[in-house]
Amino acid sequence: MRNVLFLTTPALIEQSWSAVATLLAPVVSDAARGEFSIEDLQQMVHDGRAFAALMFEAGEPRLAMVFEFRHYPRKTVLNVMALGGSDLAGAAVSFWPAFVAWAKESGAHEIEACTAPAMTRVLRNLGFQHTYDLVRLTC
Repeated sequence: MRNVLFLTTPALIEQSWSAVATLLAPVVSDAARGEFSIEDLQQMVHDGRAFAALMFEAGEPRLAMVFEFRHYPRKTVLNVMALGGSDLAGAAVSFWPAFVAWAKESGAHEIEACTAPAMTRVLRNLGFQHTYDLVRLTC
């Protein structure tokens, strides 16, 4: 059985953050390119600037996600900042449709994620489409 816990209170954040941190550590070290640390994500969630969710299977944490809302002048987008764990296929079936519906009810017009090519291929199976190429110049 899969269930999802949204870390919506300081007590839930404190109680469950170590599981989130464990599941997201590879994402932060391998894919985030120095944009944020686990501690930064935790502070953003604690401050209400971002949100965290944990998906469990058989009582064990399997997938973690941190996301934020971005408010553009003409649309609101839910930005998935970090997604990690071991059960993305299970989440696609049991969690993702409900999450998309919740995002829409919460005012999001789209869900976006800035990802590495391998994760882009995985997310295409969830309905994501290529939108932009992100380029950077180190100053």
